[in-house]
Amino acid sequence: VWREFGKIVAYLGDVNGDGEVNVGDVTALINAILGDTTYEQKVCDINCDGEVNVTDVTTLINTILES
Repeated sequence: VWREFGKIVAYLGDVNGDGEVNVGDVTALINAILGDTTYEQKVCDINCDGEVNVTDVTTLINTILES
């Protein structure tokens, strides 16, 4: 049995969908918190607690700084 899987289209932390996790994602995440509906909640919920808030921003910044 063979099953083909699709390409991964999002990485945790890649809020703006450019294939990288960087300061652009922090900006996009802050914009999402402020009401920009461009970005999907599931990619904005960095800490996977079911909410998109400043804790996600902190987690994303820490992730970037640790890499």
